[in-house]
Amino acid sequence: MELIAGIMLDLFFFARFTYIKTQFYKTKGVANGNDRRYISEFIYGYRGHNYVCSVKNNIFSRYHLRGSVYNICVKKDNPYNGVMGNEQTIYMILGIMWFVFDVLYITILALDGLN
Repeated sequence: MELIAGIMLDLFFFARFTYIKTQFYKTKGVANGNDRRYISEFIYGYRGHNYVCSVKNNIFSRYHLRGSVYNICVKKDNPYNGVMGNEQTIYMILGIMWFVFDVLYITILALDGLN
């Protein structure tokens, strides 16, 4: 049961990493405001224009200071939605970490089966 849960977590982290990698592009954004608790707004330039992008705060994003520059990932088909730039890296690290745990668990089960 633990192995199935580990594999499911690994697949979730890999799927989220792949989704961000293929559907978003990285840019820099200036924090415009954080008046609502769960959404921060960023102003970023794209093709000579300024756009406002909303980034939802989650467990991976920190409090955004107004006027500070952050790495953000903006959705390709809807440039008004985005995620923090470090979120993709964190999902990649979590995916690798869970994969290593799964391999170690399978190795332990195999060695225990030999005894």
